[in-house]
Amino acid sequence: LREVKFGDVIKDKRDVEDRIRRAQLAVLNPSKDPLKVLDGTAAIGSNELSFSTDVVSVRISGRNVDDLSFVDLPGIIVSVRDGNKDSDIDDVRNLVTGVIKKPSCLILLVISCESDIENQGARRLAKQLDPTGDRTIPVLTKPDRIAAGSYRSWLDLLENKEERFKHGWYCVKQADQEQLEGGITWEDARKNERSFFDKKAPWSQLDERIRSRLGTPALTNALGNTLFDLIVARLPGLLREVEARLETIQKELAKLPSKVEGDPVTEVWKMIEEFKSDVQALVLGRAQDGEKGLIQNFRASREEFRESIFQQAPDFKPYDCPAGLYGSRSLDVDQSISSTTDDTDSSGEGATGELERLEPSGTRNPKTLIYIDEVMDMARNAATRELPENYPYAVKTYFVGHFMKNWHIPTEKLYQKIERLFSDELTRLVTKHFSRFAAGAFDSEIQNIVMSQLEACSTRAKERIRACIALEQEEPFTINEHYLQDYKTKYTHRYKAARRHHVTREGVLQQIMSGQVDNTESLRNALFHLGELGFDGLDVEKLLRLLPPDPADAMIEIMAEVRAYYQVAFKRFVDNISMIIDYELLKVFYRTLSIAILTKLSSNGADFRDRCNSFLNEDPSIVNLRDSLTQDYKRFESARLKLQNIPGVSVLSAGRLIAGDDMDSF
Repeated sequence: LREVKFGDVIKDKRDVEDRIRRAQLAVLNPSKDPLKVLDGTAAIGSNELSFSTDVVSVRISGRNVDDLSFVDLPGIIVSVRDGNKDSDIDDVRNLVTGVIKKPSCLILLVISCESDIENQGARRLAKQLDPTGDRTIPVLTKPDRIAAGSYRSWLDLLENKEERFKHGWYCVKQADQEQLEGGITWEDARKNERSFFDKKAPWSQLDERIRSRLGTPALTNALGNTLFDLIVARLPGLLREVEARLETIQKELAKLPSKVEGDPVTEVWKMIEEFKSDVQALVLGRAQDGEKGLIQNFRASREEFRESIFQQAPDFKPYDCPAGLYGSRSLDVDQSISSTTDDTDSSGEGATGELERLEPSGTRNPKTLIYIDEVMDMARNAATRELPENYPYAVKTYFVGHFMKNWHIPTEKLYQKIERLFSDELTRLVTKHFSRFAAGAFDSEIQNIVMSQLEACSTRAKERIRACIALEQEEPFTINEHYLQDYKTKYTHRYKAARRHHVTREGVLQQIMSGQVDNTESLRNALFHLGELGFDGLDVEKLLRLLPPDPADAMIEIMAEVRAYYQVAFKRFVDNISMIIDYELLKVFYRTLSIAILTKLSSNGADFRDRCNSFLNEDPSIVNLRDSLTQDYKRFESARLKLQNIPGVSVLSAGRLIAGDDMDSF
């Protein structure tokens, strides 16, 4: 919406008509310079448009002038002249509808007596948009144009017998074009109107009740009374609308940054501290962010990262590779370990109090599958000067290194995701705190500093991650030997049980391992008799240890130790990588942010105060929006005060209106 001023203020009423006509020409000829249309120098033949939705707005101010808005709308049309656009029909209807549909609009329905009422569509639209008739006052014009013998139908309207309206019909006679051009005064026009209705039949012969509806004074009086009633009825709603609009403006203003005032250096550092506070909250984690928060994402991504490393654990099978599949990793054909042993650690050492999983869940990567005969071949081929039944330590280091070689892939994936999320969040915070100062390049300056500092922290974090990976791949090492031994014992038992089940297919062993004979009399008797023989304190797990040794025990020992070390190492690794990212990328960034900003902002040699002052040039769009909202707020606040102080009318909180003498009865 754009308003174009059309000429200077008019102080002589005689100039108003000419100014309006020229304004209409400017609206219907949009390619012409409005100023040339105003001074008459624009060359205008036929109008460029037959209709326009643009409005000629006339503001009248002065003493004894009511605060009202009057809209002179075009008549509803059903056809257009040759050369005009058919779309004008809908455009006119939409324009009229847009104005009179408002509940605060009083509709003056003008019906000309010189054409058939059925051809005048305005009355149908008025009834459609004001079905109760509360806001509509119909009026007949040009009664002097009624053909002889045709008065009855028009009088039926005036008597409200036909086309009934709540407020009834009125009739007026205005000066004709010749009289207007002759400069007739308002007073003379009213005198001629009274003479017409007093002397001209059938108007002069109507009963007094109908005659009270003839003439402009009767119409203006009815309009005034109806408008007052409409205002009174609408006042609670208007007040609520104004207060709702004030609340909306307040919320919109609250979303905008407050106007910067005071010392520029102080204001700049205040904004930087607020920015740092948000960065700190981002790094520490904000519960209100939910699953989309940075730290919440980091937490979920760490779990995915842990599972990815866990999935790379060796999937040892303590039995020979099935015939035809030796060396193939296309299919995991046997899940006997999973089917004969529990995949959780019964010691209950999980970090959350749950049983720790000793094997990854879900479908395993075929490349992690290693059968015992493959381990045997590796051990035998690696032997050099060892005594019989002794195998090189290099066999274990080979398998350890083999299953750690791809740890960098999920590590890089985790790091890149968190770095990207952190970078996006920082950019969002820079925009939040400094975008309104784009005109002074403050936002771009801070963005450059932030990204530069992030890159420095990222470089350091990546170096630490590479060092961590290198340490893990250097050689197997741990001083937590008790953890290693504990895991080795567990995996040894698992592999031995699985091997015996697979190789011998002992049904009883399967029943014992699956718990089918737990708490049975047979098992209790067996444990009791073994106790009498001196095997005190036996349970199912200890009973399985009494099984005879297997020739493949040496290979199972290698498999168990490698698998145990992987369990220790991968848990250590995922912790270290997560801590490096958290510390080097996130926490170090926040802790060094102040120094980075201070150093960069004051490093170019220019006067720091002058730089701060230039930074605080706000984005013009924000300035304009704030000023516009402030003006709107003042306007609506003034309207609220006027509504609340209408003489004789009081608005109660319950929405009831009390006017005039009703105040005493309250």
